[in-house]
Amino acid sequence: MISDTDIRMLDEWLQGCISDEDFAIMQQRLSDSADLRKRLRSMADLDEGLSCLALRPVMMLSDECLLPRLSEERPARFGAEFPWIVAGAAALLAFIAWMPHFHSGRNGVGRSVTALLVDEAGAEFLPKRETGEVSFDPGRYILKSGAVHLRFGNGADLVVQGPAEFEICDEMHTRLDSGAVRAIVPPTARGFTLLTKDVSYEDVGTEFGLRTDPSSGQSEMLVFDGQVNLRKPGEAELWKSVFEGGAVRFDDGKIQTNPEVDSRQFPSPGQIGHLRWSGAREEMLADPDLVAWFPFTRAENPSILVNAQRSNGVADGRIASARWTVGRWIGKQALWFDRDSDFAEVELPGSYQEMSVAVWMKVDRFESSMSAILNSNGADSGDFHFQFNRQGLPRGGVLGFERANQKWVGNPVPTGKWVHVVSVLSFHSGRHVIYVNGDVVFESDILSSSGSISPGVCRIGNWLPNGAYQNSEKRSLRGWIDEIAIWNRALSRDEVIQFMERGRPSQLWARVNPALKSDDSKARLLASP
Repeated sequence: MISDTDIRMLDEWLQGCISDEDFAIMQQRLSDSADLRKRLRSMADLDEGLSCLALRPVMMLSDECLLPRLSEERPARFGAEFPWIVAGAAALLAFIAWMPHFHSGRNGVGRSVTALLVDEAGAEFLPKRETGEVSFDPGRYILKSGAVHLRFGNGADLVVQGPAEFEICDEMHTRLDSGAVRAIVPPTARGFTLLTKDVSYEDVGTEFGLRTDPSSGQSEMLVFDGQVNLRKPGEAELWKSVFEGGAVRFDDGKIQTNPEVDSRQFPSPGQIGHLRWSGAREEMLADPDLVAWFPFTRAENPSILVNAQRSNGVADGRIASARWTVGRWIGKQALWFDRDSDFAEVELPGSYQEMSVAVWMKVDRFESSMSAILNSNGADSGDFHFQFNRQGLPRGGVLGFERANQKWVGNPVPTGKWVHVVSVLSFHSGRHVIYVNGDVVFESDILSSSGSISPGVCRIGNWLPNGAYQNSEKRSLRGWIDEIAIWNRALSRDEVIQFMERGRPSQLWARVNPALKSDDSKARLLASP
């Protein structure tokens, strides 16, 4: 069985940031598990294919493409440092046979890529595709349910909403027999064509949606941007050109101009992540340790911050001045904090010996020495603080208890990018850890085993100081937040990564954040939360 830890280690190895200890563990796990070796092959296919697709539209390569990244960044570890390959165990023969494919970049040439799966939400294919399978070669596909986002080698994106049946003919032609698709076609893929029984819809560098009904043979098309040409299949004669905002319906040999076509049946690439995240709602709410979950779904009363977890006595929050805007995906809301007066307020009653707070956020800029994520009002013993400094390094903890070995050990929160930031406090283990995109960034020891966390009334994106902190510099956030989840247990790193993967903006979203130019800041001890 493949665990979340296995996937994390493979992902870190492919990114070139795995620790020596985890690398040794991964070697043994790969030698023991055929399923894990299969998963590594599919992950490497995606890594290789995305490298290829990133280069092809820019360099206008033909069927072959240069793949320097795999061979230049990670040549040694995958060869000489894998003792189980040298041992040549019989169980590894299939994996070893695949090795030349993985190292194809060493000679500067990789295999041709027709299309890759770059995101999906609840996708179920017939016959069933293997978990992690990302390559889509020419052939027929039946999507029973869910949605997929494919990226072709020429840069064209195709979002398919199930149920659907389609056939990839080649890089420039896909036949749609049933279902709805959305095509986003850059200049490198000009002429990308979707085929139906009676009409060829040829894209001229644009974005359009197409739906076909297999029982009636009817097809309808809506142009979101640019121009689409309609032709009879296999013929050069132009029937009609449709431009931005225009729609057509082809039925029984006749073209109907400007029919009513529902644009909602054509999800965009950005909506795939939203569908995936929404599909995990019931699983999220079934967690008995989930104290509160604010998914930032705008209510009828826009000043209310809805708590979706109603079973633990935490009320809805209130929004003061912060404004609603778009979140990680189209259709997902977020709150925008951009003024000193912007904040939302929630009350977390009771006391906890362990608490985990996970936040999806995007920082616009750093204006203050401290920017609050979620802080208890005031600065009393037991209060909870979760914030970051001007360099984007997160910090915080529980006030009133002595700590030791406080240090930053990872990369900061960047600006202009959605990031998953998690604070995990535990008096049981005596540890406080903060993660950014699944990696430990801050850690400290709590020198008490009998304390508790009493958050009380907290502000999101701001702080209400009192007492000795009354005249402190403002800690108002400049950025966006679109989800906060709070548990009364200490999440493990595997759980942190699991929740991060569930909510990642897309499969192309990168976990790795840029490091500070100097490591001096990360080496400094912290004086207070």
